[in-house]
Amino acid sequence: MPAHMRHPPSSPFPRLVPSEHARRAAREPFRLRRTADFTALRLGRAILGYLVLMMGIITLAPFRFQLTPAHGLTDIWNPTDLIMNVLMFMPFGFVYQLTRPRGAPLNWSRVVLLGGGISATIEVIQLFSPTRYTSLVDLLTNTAGAFLGAWFFTRVAGMVRDEEAVQSFALELPLMGLIYLLTPLCWLIGLGSEGEQRRWLILLIAIMAGGIIGAVHAAYIAPRRTDGRAWMVGIAAGWVLVAILPGAFGDRTLVLAGATLTLGVALLRSIATARLIAHDRASRFEVPTLRMLLPVFSIYLALSSLWPLNDVTTTWRWTLALMPTGVALSQPLVYRALEHVAAFTLVGYISAEFYGRDTRSFVRTLPRLLSWTTSVSLLLQIGRGFHESMGASGLLFVLTQLAAVYGAWLYVLQRTHVQALVQRRRLIRRLRQGA
Repeated sequence: MPAHMRHPPSSPFPRLVPSEHARRAAREPFRLRRTADFTALRLGRAILGYLVLMMGIITLAPFRFQLTPAHGLTDIWNPTDLIMNVLMFMPFGFVYQLTRPRGAPLNWSRVVLLGGGISATIEVIQLFSPTRYTSLVDLLTNTAGAFLGAWFFTRVAGMVRDEEAVQSFALELPLMGLIYLLTPLCWLIGLGSEGEQRRWLILLIAIMAGGIIGAVHAAYIAPRRTDGRAWMVGIAAGWVLVAILPGAFGDRTLVLAGATLTLGVALLRSIATARLIAHDRASRFEVPTLRMLLPVFSIYLALSSLWPLNDVTTTWRWTLALMPTGVALSQPLVYRALEHVAAFTLVGYISAEFYGRDTRSFVRTLPRLLSWTTSVSLLLQIGRGFHESMGASGLLFVLTQLAAVYGAWLYVLQRTHVQALVQRRRLIRRLRQGA
């Protein structure tokens, strides 16, 4: 073979070999997208786990069980129970669909498996509780509630097609994690209120929810949507539906008052936040919002912990157990103690939110966080020690600290998710500008 035919002639154009930097740049959007999907999944699972724990506590208290089934299946039901079963399980499907990659279609089989699995587990355990009843109707309505929650989120997300637009209910928004934590707190307030007066503490929670919704609306929704005001009304109505309506147990006056407060405070806070942002665009709206809500939350903590306020004695008592010796562990008292613990999940979340963009690790921020939460819990335990029917509780103090740490951890997960989304959106914006 002639020498000139042994090798192909060289091309006049040099062969382009992608550099390692170019290959990394090509993979960067995919990596950032997967990172944001992972942080959303981790945050969603943490909140979903919290909701499952709250639901298990609500449906199994006062935790009296036996080794053999205490009863069989029951077919007793009423329309109110059916509605409450659906409403209280809607957040499970909603949060599950929220954690899926953006634009993912509704996987009804997984949602049904999730809602049905949670409900079936609870119903089976209730077979061994003399104070509870197991019903296939509950299983079906709970599963239907989870499916409706996922379907509702899919419809809402379908209205937001722009990648740069903000999904109104998304966990990626600052302070929105508090909305999910406030929901089971309303349920526990209603369950722990034997009389109608204490149940009205839900209105303080409605003020907090309205303040958060209004601030988020002004900062994220209104600048991006011409129909932002309608979205704010929809968010407020949705929260009232799944939080206040089950907590009020059919009290129409309380539901109406809660809905009015939620929407009214949301409107006022939206106006105030819009003015704050217009005055100083670099200012963070989260801290001013929390400072406005903190007195309301403090009043709620004090009233809920020491209710009834006239049940005071001059003798200070304490115990290591949840309740003093001789006090019957009734369902309302258990619910009140659990409500107190759930409230400290918000204490931890709010304390961590005040640190804002502190980039230190979660472990390094724990001492400062616990200094706040232990001080608040100790003050409340001192007050409960002078309460005739409660007394201070060492176990309750420990549980409040665990709840506060969990709430702070939820905030850290949310902050990490927000950071991942910011990086992804910046890269997408650069790629579009360079195209």
